Amino acid sequence: MVRRRLGALTPFSRPLLAHLAWSLLVLAAVGAILILELGSDCPPGGPLAFGDCDRVRPLAVAVLALGAALYVTGLSAVLAWTRRLQRRGLADARAARDWYLLAAVVGLPAAPLLAFTIVSALR
Repeated sequence: MVRRRLGALTPFSRPLLAHLAWSLLVLAAVGAILILELGSDCPPGGPLAFGDCDRVRPLAVAVLALGAALYVTGLSAVLAWTRRLQRRGLADARAARDWYLLAAVVGLPAAPLLAFTIVSALR
């Protein structure tokens, strides 16, 4: 068993840095939309609530925030899964990238739909 020194920094891999950049971009975009929505006046309506501040605005904010959290969490899980497969020798870098890209594309519409289902069920 090889022991590392305490405090030794492990270098970040390219896929991890790309994942962090993409996650921050998604979270920043959702944050900007939420700020725009919550900062807009109620009678004319914001970009998400369409003027219905009593019923639609809380639902829209919750769905958007939960959808972003689900999306980033799901992508993080796929990244961790593919990295474990690579370490065990069951996948190569190309397969890991393909699975990650597939999860990123499929997750974009799936995460808000799942968030809508969860938020609606909790109301």
